[in-house]
Amino acid sequence: MSIAALLLFVRALGLTLSLWIVAGWSAAEAAIFFIVADVPISWIAVRSGTKAAVLAAVVAAVTSVVGAAIVLLWAGHDPAGAAATMQNLPAIDGDLIARAAEAYHRGPLAVLAGSFSGIPFKLFALEAAMGSDYQLLLFAPFVRLPRFLLNAIFFGGVSHFLSRWLNVRRRLALLAAAWVVFYAFYFTATAG
Repeated sequence: MSIAALLLFVRALGLTLSLWIVAGWSAAEAAIFFIVADVPISWIAVRSGTKAAVLAAVVAAVTSVVGAAIVLLWAGHDPAGAAATMQNLPAIDGDLIARAAEAYHRGPLAVLAGSFSGIPFKLFALEAAMGSDYQLLLFAPFVRLPRFLLNAIFFGGVSHFLSRWLNVRRRLALLAAAWVVFYAFYFTATAG
């Protein structure tokens, strides 16, 4: 398949630049990045509407497998280095890594619950690697998708409601301010 044919196929799927950004962001966040993929999904919800954000949520859920695979390979070859790197990321400490490990061993439903309780997905991949357990790659999209979908629907609905009073530029500014406040609070609350 030529590059031109591949680009036409990608374009036919509707994978615009913003969806490529979501895909890369989600893969990076599932591996090592510390700002959730909900941020660009919510931006798409405000900018382009709920339907576009739902597609972005699906793309993010699927591409999180790439980040999980990176962690699985990395931690499979260098478990101590991967664990040390994870522990040095903002808002991650040994206790959170232990909570993720315990939840991972309870199964996919516990991993799903973890995605709503502040346990970074990368920590589940780290634990999976410790046991050479690659099943995480199979259920990753299914445990990532619910939160991403709720995000897309919530921000799309709020944006639609606010569109009566605020133009898209002001709604995006409000969204940016909300994420800055959220992360300021989150990093302050989790600072050790």
